[in-house]
Amino acid sequence: MKKVLLIILICISFVIGCKSFSKPDNDVSLVDAVSDKIVDTAIVKSYTIYGRFFNLEGELDTKPENLMLVLKSDDVEQEYNLYTEEENGKFKFKTTKLINKGINLEEIKEGEYLVLLKSEIKTEDDAEVKYYTLEDKSNYEPLTYYTITRNSANKKINIEFKKNENLSLLKLNCEKVKLPSDIYDVVIDAGHGGNDPGATKNGYSESDINLDYAKSLKESLAASGLKIKLTRESDESIPTYGLKSRVGIPYETKAKLLISIHQNSAVTNIGVGGVEIYVANNADTEFASTVVKNIVEGTSTDYSSNKENKILPGVYLRTLKKSDIEAMSKTATKEGYEPYPLASTNSTYYYIIRETGGVVTGAYVDNRNKEKPWNTYYNSNHGTEGYLFELGYINSSKNLKILIDEKDKYIEAIKKSILDYLEI
Repeated sequence: MKKVLLIILICISFVIGCKSFSKPDNDVSLVDAVSDKIVDTAIVKSYTIYGRFFNLEGELDTKPENLMLVLKSDDVEQEYNLYTEEENGKFKFKTTKLINKGINLEEIKEGEYLVLLKSEIKTEDDAEVKYYTLEDKSNYEPLTYYTITRNSANKKINIEFKKNENLSLLKLNCEKVKLPSDIYDVVIDAGHGGNDPGATKNGYSESDINLDYAKSLKESLAASGLKIKLTRESDESIPTYGLKSRVGIPYETKAKLLISIHQNSAVTNIGVGGVEIYVANNADTEFASTVVKNIVEGTSTDYSSNKENKILPGVYLRTLKKSDIEAMSKTATKEGYEPYPLASTNSTYYYIIRETGGVVTGAYVDNRNKEKPWNTYYNSNHGTEGYLFELGYINSSKNLKILIDEKDKYIEAIKKSILDYLEI
């Protein structure tokens, strides 16, 4: 009997050993496939996710020809263009110039990938190919991304640096998963609330209109299969910073898109009012322009006649002015803390856009002011793509009537714009 048990144990050990032995180390196999063509290591200074887009930037000591970024698996090599320039004796590279462009993570297929730089010089008869591995000098955290919900399905993408013998490698792994309960596709922020009603007119408050619109937009988008989170579900005050706050929720839910709904007001006569959508600095404005166009064409409202901070019809970019920075500096001195060093005239003015994008949008509200809440994610390398919607001027009787009577038309226009942008 003992001999039989011994034989069984040996067989089990042999099977397990064979499985362990036969399971390939994918890091090794991927590196082996290009090992004879790896010529150097590039330094990564930054790697981030903003919305749906993964991007990185870094430098090399020498200038290679026809440099591109590649995701390499056993059977696929996906190529991406790079923006390059020489500066102070270094060869700089980056994947994007606009913060909401770059490598669309929604397009990544399941599998394990090495992220490499590739230089390819083609001749009449052949092509000389060289690869560069990537070494992290950013001090950023590894990234985890959950794809947008499609047909009740999601994928999880992990992006992190690993060591393989003497090589530093950037790995990307994409796999199907069940979406965690606390992860969402879109966050909708109903501006104001509680003891902050916002603008008021004829018995209507901005806070109530914002919430009504937010709830309807959530219902409409959820019917299309998206998972939607509201920053508030009732007439309540929501903190700006901290857990379950307006800024915190987009980070906590790893949302791809943030829509903050507001209504405008003005001290001057603005007639029929009109729609304004505010964007982040250095962002592509295609989505904002599409939303405005769809609203104007689908409702009785029009493009706002406001010219201040206008960059396109209905699309606005407001950044901090020198006077804003000076006022912030005076406040800091008065309250006994150093001014925020990252605040500049390139900083997006509205916190709901700037502070929810992390390092990509230049979030700067750190904990130097010990007396006030702060953005614990200000230096995060994973941010949400944010927009502020000023749907109309509530102090215009004509515009207010349109906002109340044609809510369903607004919602349909916004929903269509979001679904098209997210390619649902």
